[in-house]
Amino acid sequence: MIKRIAHRGFSSEAPENTQASFALAVEGDFFGIECDVWRALDGTYVVSHDGHLKRMCGVDRWIPQMTFPEIASYPVIRGKKRLMHPVQHLISFRQYLSILARSDTMHPVVELKMNYRIGELEEILSLVSEFGLYERTFFISMYQEVLLRLKNELLFPQERLQYVYGIPMPDKVTPVGETVERWLIENRINLDSRYTLLTPGSVMRLHKEDLQVNVWTVNKKADMKRIKQMGVDMVTTEYYFR
Repeated sequence: MIKRIAHRGFSSEAPENTQASFALAVEGDFFGIECDVWRALDGTYVVSHDGHLKRMCGVDRWIPQMTFPEIASYPVIRGKKRLMHPVQHLISFRQYLSILARSDTMHPVVELKMNYRIGELEEILSLVSEFGLYERTFFISMYQEVLLRLKNELLFPQERLQYVYGIPMPDKVTPVGETVERWLIENRINLDSRYTLLTPGSVMRLHKEDLQVNVWTVNKKADMKRIKQMGVDMVTTEYYFR
C-alpha cells in the first residue's frame, strides 16, 4: 500500500509547519509527517519551508540571520484554516520532534533546506536520537552533498535517504531522466520527485535497482489515482484522499 506523507503537517487543515498542523497529522492516518529545517543564527534548528519570514509572517527577515526567540516572536499570519486555530508561531525542530514522539508509529520526514556540514548534521541526528526517532526518520534534500555526508560519513541508512528533485530551474520543468537515475543508482539514494516530472519508466527502472520513489505534492484525486497507478512507494500530500 502506498505510504502517505503529510506535507508540512496536515497543512490543508492548519497553517503549514506549525504546531497545529503537526498535531493534527499525528492524529491522522499518515505514515509520516514532512517538515523543513533551517539553522537560525543562535544554532537553533527551526521548522519553516521558506528561509524568509515574509510569506508566512509578513516580516522582511531571513531565518539564518535571526535568533530563535526573535523568529518565534512573530505570529503566523497566513495558512489554511488559520482562524480556526489559536495563533501559531514558527517552532523549533526540537518541538516538531516532541510532537511526533507522541506516536509510536509516525515517521519524521525531514527536508534539510541548507547545505549542512558534518557538525551540523551530527547535531540534527543527536536531536532525532534524543526523542527516540532515529530508526523512523527519513531525511530528504535537494543537496546531493548532504545526502552523501549522511550516508558515507555518518553512516545513516541509505533506505531512509531521498533526493528531492524538481526545485530549481531547469530541473523544475525537466522530467526525471538518465542523469538523475544514474546518480541515484550509483549512490544508492532514493528519489523524492515533483510528481509532474515522474514517468512510469523511471519508477520501473529505480524499482528494478531496489530503490524507492516518493512524489510531492499531490493534492488532487485525479493526480493521486494516476500516481498510484505508477506504483510509487510514497506520496506527499496536504490532504488525505480515501
